[in-house]
Amino acid sequence: MQLICKSFFGRYCKLSLANCALFLRYSGWCLMLCCLSACGGSDQTDSAGSSPVNGSILWRASDNPAFPVSTAVAEGFNESMLEQGYSAARSTPGLYAVLVLRRGRLVGEAYFSGRKSTDLLHLRSVTKTVIGHLIGAAISQGKIQSLQQPINELLPQRYRNLLNGKAPVTVADLLSMRSGFAWDESTLAGFEQWVMSADPTRYVLEQAQTQLPGTEFRYNSANFHLLSVILSEQTGMATRDYARQVLFMPLGISNFRWEKLKDGYDNGGAGLELTARDLAKLGVLWQQQGRWGSQQVLNQAYVMNSASVQQPRSRIFAGLSISGYGYGWWLFKQNNQPAGQLAWGYGGQFVMTIPEQELTLLLMANNQTTDVTPQENAVMQLATQWFLPAVQ
Repeated sequence: MQLICKSFFGRYCKLSLANCALFLRYSGWCLMLCCLSACGGSDQTDSAGSSPVNGSILWRASDNPAFPVSTAVAEGFNESMLEQGYSAARSTPGLYAVLVLRRGRLVGEAYFSGRKSTDLLHLRSVTKTVIGHLIGAAISQGKIQSLQQPINELLPQRYRNLLNGKAPVTVADLLSMRSGFAWDESTLAGFEQWVMSADPTRYVLEQAQTQLPGTEFRYNSANFHLLSVILSEQTGMATRDYARQVLFMPLGISNFRWEKLKDGYDNGGAGLELTARDLAKLGVLWQQQGRWGSQQVLNQAYVMNSASVQQPRSRIFAGLSISGYGYGWWLFKQNNQPAGQLAWGYGGQFVMTIPEQELTLLLMANNQTTDVTPQENAVMQLATQWFLPAVQ
């Protein structure tokens, strides 16, 4: 079995006028999927991190309402490596944004393919990481007893009988992708069949259990959608409203979209859209173990626990040494030592945090459905070749 079976739910939207014909050809299909944002234009100018076509890229952070700013030298970066990294980013197909932060200060920021700092961008499976931390908030508030609570105590009553005769599945089993349900999300068809079903919650709960829960990792976006359903049931509000209350408002995040599936619940597996800056706020929050400024927004112990390996999964990905999966996180090593956490969205939405280095790195790319593996590798290669080594 492959290490990572990312969802193929994406779009065919291209980024130049020359490709408009191709976009129109696929537009009917894209609209059916309901996950499109506007097509990008040229990469000649941008409002933040401007990128003139003829000249060096402008990536150094400028004053903005989201973060205090600093310089590469002041925050301990090799400025030349950052310069080379942003130059390489400019020619990386499908890339939309790169933000570099240290100690909560914005050092570098640039946008590509006509994207701007105010654009809402698909997070795809980074949504799972957000859901994981909302579960932590619900546990802290006593709305969920613990990670070991069986989900048949938490789901809406109309779904509970679907678990009769099956081994108990816990909240932790869903968070660590070890629910035991038969599942194959390695193809577009596999994801579509679930996400476009009349009742996605019923669909996954009707699947046979082929493994004992808690024993085998199997990538399953529906696991995190079940967590979204549980959040709605236990908090008495839509997942988006609970996120707004306990997570977004404390960070000053007000502009977002969240896809709702046909069962009436917000898509917990891949439905959230944020601006790059607001996603970077979440990255800084996670890197600081749940703290934002002087406020402890998330329970520190839960954030640290979520970043511990629940399922070992060793692999080298574009120079990054992945060591396992936590609760909604991929974990990676540097120099054979545990280093940081990776939130990974389909197509190359990457949020990387290394708490010991006080580093947050954000790279966001187009969640297209073609040439995804080369695109993800190219985007991650930017991180491993230029941005991560730039820390001194």
